[in-house]
Amino acid sequence: MTQPRIGLLWRGERGGAVSPRAEAMLGPLLSAFADQGVAARHVIYADDAVAEVRSELLDLDGVLVWVNPIQEGATRAKLDALLREVVAAGVWVSARPDIIDAMGTKEVLFETRDLGWGTDVGLYRSPEELAHGFPARLAANGRLVIKQARGTGGTGVWRVELPAGPGREVPGRDSAVLIQRADARRPTPFEPSTLGDFLDRCDKYFAWSGSIIDQPFQERLEEGMIRAYFVHDEVVGFCHQWPKGLVVATGAEEAPVSTPPKMEDPDTPAYASLRSKADSEWVPGLKDRLGLSTHDLPAIWDADFLYGPKAASGEDTYVLCEINVQAVWPYPPQANPRLAEAVTARISEGPPAEPRAAPYDRI
Repeated sequence: MTQPRIGLLWRGERGGAVSPRAEAMLGPLLSAFADQGVAARHVIYADDAVAEVRSELLDLDGVLVWVNPIQEGATRAKLDALLREVVAAGVWVSARPDIIDAMGTKEVLFETRDLGWGTDVGLYRSPEELAHGFPARLAANGRLVIKQARGTGGTGVWRVELPAGPGREVPGRDSAVLIQRADARRPTPFEPSTLGDFLDRCDKYFAWSGSIIDQPFQERLEEGMIRAYFVHDEVVGFCHQWPKGLVVATGAEEAPVSTPPKMEDPDTPAYASLRSKADSEWVPGLKDRLGLSTHDLPAIWDADFLYGPKAASGEDTYVLCEINVQAVWPYPPQANPRLAEAVTARISEGPPAEPRAAPYDRI
């Protein structure tokens, strides 16, 4: 059988040179494909060149996509429409837009809240639902984190607190709250606001994201976040990160660190418990809950875990923070041979699965 032709798609300036970032992140994957005798190449996407990109994609057997949900002010609306077209034409795409809808937005935190990685999560699909439901949940918790469903780098993520903590009285629009905007680079100060003014600021998130979720603030945030990387349903690496968003600002924060976080092997002892739960419980539960097969899962994706409260035994627990499927880079370079192998095998199996009419049954 003829080896498949594969594209690695990312947003950039068409007609120019491959960006240093794309070369650094994807160059090793191109080499991994070449080691298998597979032709893989860059495909640069731009919203003003959809027709040209369509022609390139229709000449391929498969495409892996690295485009954030919001990037330099642009959403994926035009790209996702294009990807649906090429999927319908028989091109294998990872991640397909319907799979992004199912597991690549913050709504997955709500849909899988009953799994072992879950926690108490509220879901709002309109400003009216947010205004009606959020105040009571804030009163009960005293402190919540709000996230727009589609975002990256902390965009649309806020920490919201009642100055007096939890209580029986549901706050009104004029009630005082403290809000903190997430910034992936550094802690930000709290701002005083009224609940009504804050809710009004959130209205804009529904236009692109379609929904907002809230979840309890995790008290062990300063201990960092563990990112687990997967090829389909196989753990291929980890990365312990220390995101700055929603950490309390002290006024003496260090400048942003440009050194990339350390990528670690899937069998790293420090993550053995997390890997065991992901392998035996969480990923199987995710597939079952969302009605996904192993091959529906993106070829490369990651799940971010915060530390939850310590168990009675003293063992760590973990809370899912988000799942990333749209622009998973960087990822462990040691995963490249496995990723290239899995993609080649998947495309060689035949036409892609039919896109699902709906991402999942709503609860």
